[in-house]
Amino acid sequence: MDGEKSVNSVAKALRVLHALAQPELPHRLKEIAEYAGVSKASTHRILATLIEEGYAVADGEGRYGMGVQLRALAARVFSDDTVGIDAVLRALQQRLGQAVHLAVLSGDHATYTHKVDPGHAYRIATEVGMPLPLHASAAGKVLLAHLPEAEAESLLDRTGLPPRTPHTLTERAALARELETVRENGWAAEYEEADESVCSLAAPVLDTEGYPMGAVSVSSLVFLVTREQLREFAPAVCQAAKEVSRRL
Repeated sequence: MDGEKSVNSVAKALRVLHALAQPELPHRLKEIAEYAGVSKASTHRILATLIEEGYAVADGEGRYGMGVQLRALAARVFSDDTVGIDAVLRALQQRLGQAVHLAVLSGDHATYTHKVDPGHAYRIATEVGMPLPLHASAAGKVLLAHLPEAEAESLLDRTGLPPRTPHTLTERAALARELETVRENGWAAEYEEADESVCSLAAPVLDTEGYPMGAVSVSSLVFLVTREQLREFAPAVCQAAKEVSRRL
């Protein structure tokens, strides 16, 4: 009997998650419960747990939505579907001659899910599965800049702005100004902020609602690429990110 209750509870939670992912719902408690076929009392309890774990959010006015953990999970699943994505990344690498990555939001950091090496004698010290600080990496900044403000603030509250190098932004006001510039430009760059001797530029991979599912980035070594040359990569990186977005 306990096993049956457990399975039933899991099924109810999955149905509530499915309801949260529906774009056409108002996402109020009543609508979620009706769509999921779960009582309002059970739906409320499930939503409370999902909010606590980061899989759902409440706007304070009776509406619920997908939390950062649920979106991050969706991004990780999306990144495993490599149909067409590898070709886009390889074409970008061949065009720019630099290391190319795809990163996705994963909890309170970004994670590389794809990498195309530059094919030179030197090698960028990045690996698939490598976590990236949101405030110090180009991929992380572009994700922060396109997240809903409340989600971005919550992530920064949890992680803080720890220094990675002497060039890392460690003040919230300075980072906020940079993120505004990122939103205006449509891309983010960093020069020796995450790791000394490395620079990168990234553009967002957005879903149909404009939520950042990931970021396409290009990385190089600072003794090979100047700040101005790095910025010149932006049009190609933005175009590649749009092509990946179309494969969502």
